[in-house]
Amino acid sequence: MKVLVTGSAGELGKYVTKELIENGYEVVGTDLRLPGKLDYKFILSDLTDLGQVHGCMVGADAVIHLGAIRSPGGQPNEIVFGNNVLSTFNVLEAAANLGLKKVVFASSINVLGFGFATKYFLPKYMPIEEYHPLLPQDCYGLSKVVGEEICAACTRRTGMPTISLRFMWITYSELYSKNLPVMWKDPANGRSSLWSYIDGRDAANSCRLSLEAEVDGHEAFFIAAEDTYMKIPTMDLIRDFLPEISDFRRDIPGTSSIFDCSKAKRLLSFHPAYHWKDHFNPS
Repeated sequence: MKVLVTGSAGELGKYVTKELIENGYEVVGTDLRLPGKLDYKFILSDLTDLGQVHGCMVGADAVIHLGAIRSPGGQPNEIVFGNNVLSTFNVLEAAANLGLKKVVFASSINVLGFGFATKYFLPKYMPIEEYHPLLPQDCYGLSKVVGEEICAACTRRTGMPTISLRFMWITYSELYSKNLPVMWKDPANGRSSLWSYIDGRDAANSCRLSLEAEVDGHEAFFIAAEDTYMKIPTMDLIRDFLPEISDFRRDIPGTSSIFDCSKAKRLLSFHPAYHWKDHFNPS
């Protein structure tokens, strides 16, 4: 299978292209900037230009769409929203026009709305699964909700399966020892992300598994490690920093994640393999 990876020069893009190549896929990458290491065909392009997207996609069987502005902080809201929505529309439009087999879209935990909320609010219940309401207040989370709807609309129109992967905070082996002590120093800082994470290698693996899964229609999946990145038991974190939560659908033992990823396990055969303790286990 020949796969176009948008945003291939980004951190996750590097892991995804590596995962695909190691598993026998032919990769074409595209981004606004050149990747540091190039062991696949690469096309410099702007995803907000539909013609350029078509040009990159010709001959591909599927797309993993990672290209986006990754947070609402560094640029004006209208730039973040406009770039992310238009680029996603163009990717799905080109895929539909060219008759591709599947599109995998990098969505985000931020579709829930907690991460960049102006007005603080709480999850409706825990653990959180894919049926939880999506309530973003910010331009980035909203752009990801709209991106998922674009995928669903394309599937309704063409029958092409589309998958939205709602990634947690994606971190990498070399960054655990740098980032985690900061998180541990003030656990309240992790409240908006619900202390969740996913290793970059597991995130890349979920992309490949999405290509291979026999999924009809459009499906969204939370992609999280099985534990939090904290040393404190999860129920203690909830009691101390989210005491208003009262609706628990099942137990959350030990340091287990607040996110229920059983849907990804069932439909994608996704099982996270990496744990922060593999790379950083302080005394």
